[in-house]
Amino acid sequence: MDATSLLDRSLTLMRGQGERVTAPRERVLRAVITLGGHPDAEQVHTAVQQDGGAHLATTYRTLQHLCRLGLLEHVHSDHAPVRYHLAPQVTGVTHGHAACRSCGTVIDIPAEQLSAVRDHLHGRDFEMDLGHSALSGTCGACAQGGDG
Repeated sequence: MDATSLLDRSLTLMRGQGERVTAPRERVLRAVITLGGHPDAEQVHTAVQQDGGAHLATTYRTLQHLCRLGLLEHVHSDHAPVRYHLAPQVTGVTHGHAACRSCGTVIDIPAEQLSAVRDHLHGRDFEMDLGHSALSGTCGACAQGGDG
């Protein structure tokens, strides 16, 4: 889906939950979509400032609210700020994450690549939440002594 379609879908889903589409909500969604990948709150806020602005606290509250609505998900990784990405109900794609413990780069792991892990955990009465946490490791650039 292109950026316009993702934003339209997000706003439609928001309205479908009886939520108002406010300027900060639309700006935060547009920022996450435009930035792509897994931006942190500061990166989202910087993009929001370039799109009409909002107070930093408003950006944080809006990110949290959009996560509660299921439009965004947040990802935790080692010693790095929380990152955000569009939720599967918006994109239609479920994925996991791996994060570099050195530079913080987050990469997607297709859900089907984690099916054996999910099955293993399910057999032990444990349900994995793919979108919430990241596997920890080191990216190639950091492993070679680069900046990542």
